[in-house]
Amino acid sequence: MMLTHSSSRLSASNQLSSRRAAVVVRASSSFPGGKVEQWLKTPFDIASFGPRATLGALLSMPEKLESLQADMERITTLVQDPRPVEEKQQLVLQEVEDQLVTFLERGATIESDILANLKVLLPPDVTKQLDELIPPPPNSKPAMPEIEVEEPTIIYTADAVLESQIASEMTEIKVAVEGVKVALEELRANSDTTRAGMLKLNLKEARDILARRLQETAPGTAPAGTSSDASLSAATREATVLLDEVDAQFFR
Repeated sequence: MMLTHSSSRLSASNQLSSRRAAVVVRASSSFPGGKVEQWLKTPFDIASFGPRATLGALLSMPEKLESLQADMERITTLVQDPRPVEEKQQLVLQEVEDQLVTFLERGATIESDILANLKVLLPPDVTKQLDELIPPPPNSKPAMPEIEVEEPTIIYTADAVLESQIASEMTEIKVAVEGVKVALEELRANSDTTRAGMLKLNLKEARDILARRLQETAPGTAPAGTSSDASLSAATREATVLLDEVDAQFFR
């Protein structure tokens, strides 16, 4: 009988421990800071945290200046949002964390490039010491085995350069079109009135990016009558129709 009582207490204790563990897991995955934590695992990561973030911020400065107006509108919308202050604070912390991680990733990428160029000039033993001292950053990918492939000779003719420019413009337009479609679908499917303002702002940002891509596409880039001309015209036409639809429904 005492054995049964002890087993019951042990079972209850295990259940309580399991529930506590589940709560801790859920909290650690949702609470801001989890993404930054992986950048603070080694002594070198801690020492290089500030320089990496600063370098990434400097590299992102032109992009952030371009989106400054949209960021201010986003902040204004969030301030006017009727949700509880705690929930809005959580959103702000998550956004700050995402931006900080972006800075860290960009700074670490430049750091890795500099180290790679430096190692070419150093003796093998010094290179080995650097590898032992400086661990790869969290955003680094595992090194793939090198496969020697004979690269074909590339001749940069005027037509090849033109084709490359057209392909780049078409890709940018298609990516921007997809961004507008995703933002439009999220806004149309939304049933939460408290999120409507934020989703509409997201749609406006995506719409403005697509409009800029169309403005930057030089008319008559591809020779008339060619397949490239037809493909670029079709992509531009699809983007224009989508812009007119969005403007007529939400911004007029």
